[in-house]
Amino acid sequence: MFSEAETFKFFLKFIEDEILSGKYIPMLIDLFNETWKELTCGTTVKGHPFRTCSLATNDPDSGMRQRLVILREVTEHQTLIFYTDIRSGKMNHLQKNPDSSVLFYNAQIKLQIMVQGKMILHTHDEVWQNHKLRIEGKSINDYNTKYPPGKAIKNPVDVTRTRDLNFAVLELQPEVIEYLKLKAELNRLRAVFRKKNEDWDKTFLVP
Repeated sequence: MFSEAETFKFFLKFIEDEILSGKYIPMLIDLFNETWKELTCGTTVKGHPFRTCSLATNDPDSGMRQRLVILREVTEHQTLIFYTDIRSGKMNHLQKNPDSSVLFYNAQIKLQIMVQGKMILHTHDEVWQNHKLRIEGKSINDYNTKYPPGKAIKNPVDVTRTRDLNFAVLELQPEVIEYLKLKAELNRLRAVFRKKNEDWDKTFLVP
């Protein structure tokens, strides 16, 4: 009888041999396609878990910060769109260092997706103008406060608003995507997709 550790070692060796043989390439393509399908559903399916994600930025002065953001669009060029107040701390971070990552998790299917890349900031350009037209109703209140987000106030109800729309569009250009399916079985699925020119290199990883 083999121990659990030995069984797992044999399993990994088997998977490695199968991958080298090319047998599992179609599976990698399926995982890649599933990734983009789930991301797109985050913007089109009401209540989808990928509607929100955690955005991480790294400021050279104040260090790493994370916050929840809403995924607004997956573009035809496979970039991810988010909105923010132009005076927010994340804008300051990204102006100094555009490297950032977002983390999505769907508890229903136990799928975690991490997208890493560089963030493009759009203010008063064509992309900004197109998305500005989509802001209406109560959503305007996310960008029209007199003072910037994070400023200390005495009364949480007394928030002064103006006619100004302090709005910016963030566009993440993915460079690396990690896929992790947190199955209960031994063979959890983990893969990494790396952007190479106009294509993606796809590789399995040890979970």
